Amino acid sequence: MVIGVTGPTGAGKSTVCDILRNWTGVSVIDCDQVARQVTEKGTLCLLDIAVEFSPSVISADGTLNRKKLGQLVFSDPEKLTRLNAIIFPYILERLREEIADAEKRGAKAIFLDAPTLFESGADALCEKILAVTSAPEKRLTRIMQRDSLSPQGAADRMASQPDADFYLARADYQIQNDDDTAALRLAGMELQNRLGL
Repeated sequence: MVIGVTGPTGAGKSTVCDILRNWTGVSVIDCDQVARQVTEKGTLCLLDIAVEFSPSVISADGTLNRKKLGQLVFSDPEKLTRLNAIIFPYILERLREEIADAEKRGAKAIFLDAPTLFESGADALCEKILAVTSAPEKRLTRIMQRDSLSPQGAADRMASQPDADFYLARADYQIQNDDDTAALRLAGMELQNRLGL
């Protein structure tokens, strides 16, 4: 079973996936990590990004300048759409490979930690969807701390994505991540029981 884990930025998807990693027979694929792999120095995807957005988004050492690219795309929906159109096909190809590898290793369930699950089309690889949501003010604080952003920078990230209702309307399961770690672990145990894992 392949289960997509998604939700708005700052909701705590990675924290939930850290809990899932402790389950026996489960594989978690971090789609952000996959996105980093497909944009590594020397990749075709990185070349495509440089052609579209100018070589200025490439650092002197030949790696992607994520901060500079983020400043360009997270305040301009049209540029974000163009970036996604470049990167998503590369991510989907790599995800198919990683899912196949996890199946060969005998995983009972494969979770895709995928912030842009629907936008990328990766939901087509999933049998079930788990939405992780959280109150907007909690998300804003988490994004500022996680990415060292100003309140406006964090708000721009939040505004570049759909709200929680978008994810909930498409989900089979939900975890609301507003409380402490103990409450989150309890929610994880309830999900584990529902999935029969």
